[in-house]
Amino acid sequence: MKQEAPEEFAAFIGLDWADSKHDVCLQAAGSAKREYFILTHTPEAIDAWVSTLRTRFNGHPIAVCLELNKGPIVSALRKYDFLVLFPINPIVSVQVVKT
Repeated sequence: MKQEAPEEFAAFIGLDWADSKHDVCLQAAGSAKREYFILTHTPEAIDAWVSTLRTRFNGHPIAVCLELNKGPIVSALRKYDFLVLFPINPIVSVQVVKT
């Protein structure tokens, strides 16, 4: 996975995966506001969401933290060149959400 310096990311995403849906937290770089939503796990929903991200952030790199390094959601997101995936330990994700 390609890694970028933090100042190069246009946004930061935390993704909590599940079989049928994913809880998502998005924070644009330079903003204190966080956006929360649920993403359905279908190819169409994922493609539509990523297309929206590409447009909104002009194709600039976006950091995506998720609790695994393989699986259906990882495979679905790896095909997008501007998403930089960061697998993290699930314990870390719980700590991040609580802060």
